[in-house]
Amino acid sequence: MKYYSTSKKLIANVRNFYSIFLYKRNLKINKDDLFFGWGRKKSGLKAMNLAKKHKAKFILLEDGFIRSLNLGVENSPSFSMVKDDIGIYYDGTMPSKLENLLNTYEFKDEEIKQAKKAIELIKKYKISKYNNNLDIPDDYFQKDEKRVLIITQTANDASLEFGLAKDFKTVDMIKDAIKENPK
Repeated sequence: MKYYSTSKKLIANVRNFYSIFLYKRNLKINKDDLFFGWGRKKSGLKAMNLAKKHKAKFILLEDGFIRSLNLGVENSPSFSMVKDDIGIYYDGTMPSKLENLLNTYEFKDEEIKQAKKAIELIKKYKISKYNNNLDIPDDYFQKDEKRVLIITQTANDASLEFGLAKDFKTVDMIKDAIKENPK
């Protein structure tokens, strides 16, 4: 079994997880070879199409939910990856392995206990996707001061388009939050 991708950038980014070869048209592909692509980006679509063409399989990758010590655009190496051979978790137009798992898997008590412990540790150590947040002291805000958490996404992120939220704009979300929470 060999791993292929059309994306040099993907190959470089995931070298700590996979040894992937650059796909070239004249290669002999076996049915158990895998084509790797990045989510719903061009390389992901190419991976799915090449897998279909060669009667092989594909894997779509994305940054893991606890990704790194800094942003990916700053070339911070990944600590975790999401891999999916069905779709990708943020794509509302097709199923994904994570979606299928959450909809069908019967979690055992021990697994739920482990998940709760993991959540406790994530909160205790303030672990985030990029782990580059400032450690804000508890007394930074007044105790009774109202705060508003605005959850949004980077402009033009694939999760907006494929998560069926492409009409949402970050600036509009901020304006709405200010309007809904004056002072």
